[in-house]
Amino acid sequence: MDDETSTFGELVERHQKRVFQVALSILGDKEEALDITQDVFIKAYKAYKDFRHDASTETWLIRITINRVRDHLRGEKLKRLLFSRPGKTFDNQIETIADRAPSPLDKVSGNQLRAALRTFQRGLRGRQREVFALRFGSGYTIREIAELTGMSKSSVKTHLYRALARVQKQVSEWSTP
Repeated sequence: MDDETSTFGELVERHQKRVFQVALSILGDKEEALDITQDVFIKAYKAYKDFRHDASTETWLIRITINRVRDHLRGEKLKRLLFSRPGKTFDNQIETIADRAPSPLDKVSGNQLRAALRTFQRGLRGRQREVFALRFGSGYTIREIAELTGMSKSSVKTHLYRALARVQKQVSEWSTP
């Protein structure tokens, strides 16, 4: 067990940053991403003996991450449906943020641009949000995203195209007075 634990410890050290980065790029919240990262490695530890090595270890861990994020987002959606108050919708929050913020042209620095992208990404749902985050938040290629999510490359491209169209629409609405 000690050899197995030390081997798993090395796996955590090697992949922890990437798992966190993927979770953060999809969720946009550091605390939630840290929680998801911890959950991913607990789940991976329990399933490690059954890992078949059909894919790389990183691919396996990122798949676990994506599935755990999906579960988390489903739970959050249910909470919003059950406990939301009238007038406190996500769209109203985005409008408030957009009204207070300068236009995208005024946000030139890298940190501000990343924050703006996270704001736009929050307007995406489901697969569009995943694909967008994996492509632009984590830098995966279309082929890698297809492998990680279990979608075909054409499906990834379609979701990415639709996500980009929505983000472009949000940007144009956000930047017009």
